[in-house]
Amino acid sequence: MIVFLQNSGAGISLLLGLIAILFPNKIEAFVSVKSIGKEGLSEIRATYGGFFFGISLFALLSQNSFVFMALGVGWISAAIIRLITLILGSYTSKNLAAVLFETVIGLLCLSSYLIEYLFK
Repeated sequence: MIVFLQNSGAGISLLLGLIAILFPNKIEAFVSVKSIGKEGLSEIRATYGGFFFGISLFALLSQNSFVFMALGVGWISAAIIRLITLILGSYTSKNLAAVLFETVIGLLCLSSYLIEYLFK
């Protein structure tokens, strides 16, 4: 069950990365950013796509708990920073939903560590 949870988190991350690689314009619209020129599209593909795809694929192939932990900490860090921006005045329902989404994905990726730590 634990392996399923962490693999689910990495699988969702991988899917999001793949979408960013294949459809950067969709990601632009979804995250409310606008690329300028070919460099901008390349940046979306690399940052939103390549990074998430690469680390997620590595987690899934290696099944290494430290890789899942790094992926999970990344998602939780994103949620914390977004939460801070909400508090500082960037509150929208979409941002709040993103905090919840990022937290869930992060916890899925960290599930193996959390369950081991909590029940040790």
